[in-house]
Amino acid sequence: MIANLALSVAPLTSEPGDGSDGTRLLSLPELTALLFAENGCGGEGRRADGGVLERVDLLVTRLLHVSSFRENARLVGTKSSYGVARSVVPRLTAAAETRELYLRLPRFHQKERELLGQLFTPEIQSTLTERLGFGPSSIFMLFDTYNSRLPQLLADLMREAEEELRKQTESSAELRAQLDSRPEDPDELRQRIVGNLAFDRLRSAAGLTLDDVVNDTGLNASEVHLLLARMSIELDGPNQGVVSAFLRGDNVMRTRPFVSRTRATGEREWLLVQPTSLIFGMRELLEEALMVPMDQAYIKHRGALLESRGMKALVAALHPDVALGSVEYTVPGLGRFETDGLLVLGHVAIVLEAKSNRLTQVARTGAAQRLWLELGPIITKAADQAERLRGVLQSSDTLRIRSANDLLHAGAVERNSDLNIKEVTEIFTIALSLEDLNYVATVTADLVESGLIDEGVPSPWVVNLHDLEVAASLFAHPAIFIQFLGLRRDVAADGRVVAVDELDYVMLYLSGRLTEIVASGAPTMVTSLTDELDAWIFYEAGLRETPASKPALPIDRDTSEMLQALETHRPVGWLGASIALLSAQPDRRADIAREPMRLRDLSARDRKPHSMYLETPELATRSTIFVILSFPLGTRKAEIERQLIGYGKLRAYASMADCAYCFAAWVGSRERFDAFLALEETWARNDDLETRISDSGIADGLKGPRPDSRADGG
Repeated sequence: MIANLALSVAPLTSEPGDGSDGTRLLSLPELTALLFAENGCGGEGRRADGGVLERVDLLVTRLLHVSSFRENARLVGTKSSYGVARSVVPRLTAAAETRELYLRLPRFHQKERELLGQLFTPEIQSTLTERLGFGPSSIFMLFDTYNSRLPQLLADLMREAEEELRKQTESSAELRAQLDSRPEDPDELRQRIVGNLAFDRLRSAAGLTLDDVVNDTGLNASEVHLLLARMSIELDGPNQGVVSAFLRGDNVMRTRPFVSRTRATGEREWLLVQPTSLIFGMRELLEEALMVPMDQAYIKHRGALLESRGMKALVAALHPDVALGSVEYTVPGLGRFETDGLLVLGHVAIVLEAKSNRLTQVARTGAAQRLWLELGPIITKAADQAERLRGVLQSSDTLRIRSANDLLHAGAVERNSDLNIKEVTEIFTIALSLEDLNYVATVTADLVESGLIDEGVPSPWVVNLHDLEVAASLFAHPAIFIQFLGLRRDVAADGRVVAVDELDYVMLYLSGRLTEIVASGAPTMVTSLTDELDAWIFYEAGLRETPASKPALPIDRDTSEMLQALETHRPVGWLGASIALLSAQPDRRADIAREPMRLRDLSARDRKPHSMYLETPELATRSTIFVILSFPLGTRKAEIERQLIGYGKLRAYASMADCAYCFAAWVGSRERFDAFLALEETWARNDDLETRISDSGIADGLKGPRPDSRADGG
């Protein structure tokens, strides 16, 4: 029964990432196993036909849904009177409790295995073997043996059943007549018969004995026995309360994903109920063994690895001007402080706080006060440390670095130096964790209400390592990443967008909808947007045969080339121009990106300068225009500079713009543009500029693209 239900949610008739994964209730076989365990159903049992299996499937599914709904209703009903100091609000408790009922799609098996391999070094594995009698490598071998065995076994049984049915129908005219007389479609009828035969035979072959596991893995028998005993629930043992605990979010199968029973022969057999937990629960199991007594070497290594991988992902995606890790800095009059990472890119600084603190099982169940206490060192401390550094970056032109690792120059260490931060006007904070906090960290308003983040303080982006690495790989240009961080912070501040998976926010952004939501202010509830992402991840991991393309923000080729040119040359103001370009409507940004080359062609034909300006009313935060000029062959550099500055200032003033991003192109070049100027100053009335505008004949108050046909270019 348990094996059949496990197979019912396994992707046997479809590919991972085809969109059906989200419809599978991965906790269905777990709850079924716990129901049997609590009721002492550990013997051989009676034979269950397809009808019984179907009814169990229906009833257990209903139990899951009803329990989730009932608990959410209870917590919502007590929200107004909850008010317990130093505790999370009810929604966070509900999220923690129900996450075990609706497990996240296990899209990161490969990444988690890689991470576990880096976390548990040979020295740490030796410690684990001393304390537990087994280590991660043995668990991996067990996973590989079990995870592939059951689906393969079913496939073999299906082939045997098909062959048996074929032989019987060929040899029995009576059987052929009976089949032909049925009203069902012949192919569907044969498929159903084959399925019934295969699933019926599966009942005697689903579990593995100790000898089976030893033969399949090559592991030592005593080691296998210790491992299975530690990671199993005995169906015929005392298991009172495991079902109600599961429905409250306390899932014993997180670290005990096997069930075992004694056969009629006296042999014991084991069945892997939840392969996902064998990979994602093993870190919890192994870390518990390293906590008593606490292994200080592991704790230090855990934090260093999180910081290292987080900074590596950010550097690869952002190509920053400055990337410092393990930063120790001083503030005059206040003392010495630390931050895990600091990146500077144009006018943007990103503060990384890598928090390797682990959550205990009690906190995972949503216990309001315990969850509050354990989220504090991850979320609150990260926000506080980042706010301290934010204050320094906003109030000074330099940051005194006492020591830091220069990640752009491997092995270099910065000591007693001053970092120039004069151009920094925008600061983002990333609170990075090894824990999967999607269920509590995606709605910032709840963190503020719980007192974990101060009201009015810019929210850090709370993200786990796997999500950060995947998200960073999806952003084709640094400006795309920075724009996402800005939009993500905007929707976090007012809670207008609610999602349960951080990668749903990423996919919402890549679809273009997040920009629209921020502009409209409309509240949005996001269910699941990751089908396309999942398909790509599984295809890249070799778990899916059908090719799947990498999700990306749809950008036309001209815009992409302009973003690349700005990123490559990095003139002052390039990042602001890139983000402004991305923020414009797709047709408008395509116009902007094409203009330098179009005007260059005009100048090549008539040997005259040309100019164009494009206003971007959709950029509501700052009034912004783009100014483009072209010059014929032979125009002197000084004249180009004079006209670019002069016309840019006049055009910005005439349009009452706070920002003007000016591009120049000249005949003879093949670059996307040849010169760039960023004019960023809050608009204020200026009598001198009013006179110059009047004298020059520049019209004011018109919107959209408008060619300026004057040959002198302004």
